[in-house]
Amino acid sequence: MTAQGPKQPRPSGGQQRPADDRWRSIGREFGLYTVSELADRLRFGAPDNLRAKHLTGKARVLAVADNGTFLYPGFQFDADGARMVPVVKDIVRQGRLAGWTDEELVLWFCRPSKILKGKRPVDVLGDEEAILRAAEADFPGGGSPRDS
Repeated sequence: MTAQGPKQPRPSGGQQRPADDRWRSIGREFGLYTVSELADRLRFGAPDNLRAKHLTGKARVLAVADNGTFLYPGFQFDADGARMVPVVKDIVRQGRLAGWTDEELVLWFCRPSKILKGKRPVDVLGDEEAILRAAEADFPGGGSPRDS
């Protein structure tokens, strides 16, 4: 599993940028998977399984680029059901309509929210109503992801 996330230039002096630490943290906590690793995790069979490629090829899957390879944050997938978490699809669609990049959306899911009383959206994926309220508050234009 790749846990570093998107590569960013290091400032002079050898110090890491805060974003580097965030991507490493996301990779450790949830995984940042290649399509082959995702196929294994979701038990689709061979690494090049067409079902995995079809799932990751859909527009509502979050992917971040890392040196020409797309990595898929693990929190958006239900490993037991071998599918995407339904509310994540709604949030991804709304965020993209608001002009957010996939990298920004991944960081949004992993950042504490005032609307969620300090919890991160990723921590309340089972509470669809709460996470949709947080998205409505944070994404410009308002409206529920289901309304767009």
